[in-house]
Amino acid sequence: MELEQLADEMLLRMEAMFRNRPHKMISELSKGEIFLLGYLLSCGGAARSSALGEALGTSTARIAAAVKSMEGKSWVFRETDQADHRKTIVHLTPEGEAHALGYRDRARNELIKLLRELGAKDALEYLRITKKMNEIVTRMNTGNSDNAEN
Repeated sequence: MELEQLADEMLLRMEAMFRNRPHKMISELSKGEIFLLGYLLSCGGAARSSALGEALGTSTARIAAAVKSMEGKSWVFRETDQADHRKTIVHLTPEGEAHALGYRDRARNELIKLLRELGAKDALEYLRITKKMNEIVTRMNTGNSDNAEN
């Protein structure tokens, strides 16, 4: 099969896969409010708004809207950075932490079901290939797109 055909087939399979529940949930972990909550968890519960924007790769206006929405759900609160009054620090609330951890657990459980059906051998092979693909993409994004070794 030619690379163009492989790419077309891969796109079709990925689109179909990401329409299904386990992958929808996993996808949410990498974008939007769930991602921001997870990022705050990884930062010890607090981060500057600017850091959230950098992590999500989006504008300060988008972050402000997301933080406002999450404040309305009692998942976060904002305060002025005492070191620089022009900056805002976003803090995770206990409710936000519980929501993020609960979502992550539900996504993990869905993935466990999928992996159980896939089987250990294929699951390990899938992991090996996705790790290799991530390494290649990282190299491509840093400008070092030499061919990967087999």
